[in-house]
Amino acid sequence: HYDRINKKINEKFSNQFFNGEGIFVLSEAEKNNLKLSQKEMKLLKPSYETAEIMKYSTLSQNQHWIIYTDSSFKNPKSMDDYPNLKKHLDRFKEVITSDNKPYGLHRARDERFFTGDPRIIVLRKCAKEPIFSYVNFDCYVSATFYIIKTKRFDSKFLVGLLNSLLIRFWLKHRGKVQGNNYQIDKEPLMNIPLIKITKSNKPIADKIIALVDKILQAKEENPKANTQGLEKEIDALVYQLYHLTDEEIKTIEDGQ
Repeated sequence: HYDRINKKINEKFSNQFFNGEGIFVLSEAEKNNLKLSQKEMKLLKPSYETAEIMKYSTLSQNQHWIIYTDSSFKNPKSMDDYPNLKKHLDRFKEVITSDNKPYGLHRARDERFFTGDPRIIVLRKCAKEPIFSYVNFDCYVSATFYIIKTKRFDSKFLVGLLNSLLIRFWLKHRGKVQGNNYQIDKEPLMNIPLIKITKSNKPIADKIIALVDKILQAKEENPKANTQGLEKEIDALVYQLYHLTDEEIKTIEDGQ
């Protein structure tokens, strides 16, 4: 199940394709070249990759599109109403190994994870630091990412907490680490000690949300904006939230 043609596959099929050519995931140019009808365009969803998903925020302008066909497209006749997409996927008939071939995506995830309410995208393997990204627009991602959608916490509060030094320290010592890389699997994610928001600590949570808003605004204006000062303020509020002592704070700050 390949999204694109890579060198190895191309060699296997006598180099009849271009390296990097999109199968289910298309660049803007590839999408335009297919001359799709309005009906066909409805099957294309905005696809996001590691380059666009950053700590705190995701670039709203996608560079790629995914042909989002679920298991109902296992039926070869299902593509009859989508002639240009059918012609495109037929070119890769021998390459597509999806469980739902010839036209269905391999293990298509439930679309409600990618749309609707604000959610947090988690990069499962991160170098240097964990990456939790707040998203409030349609954003389709591969299985390289987890998606957190919850009604228990405000998503902006949660993204501030998860990106904090305290939670990074916890993931480093209690989660999974390979060399310098964090492996953020379901188990460490589920075990992160989340604090309950009460009447007494709500003012701190609200301050975190306000700072996250400032970070998101800065990143929207300039994705490379330096928000370290704001992030440090969030770290300090998180220490307050968890009632850490100066000594504990020093251990965390020294352990980065």
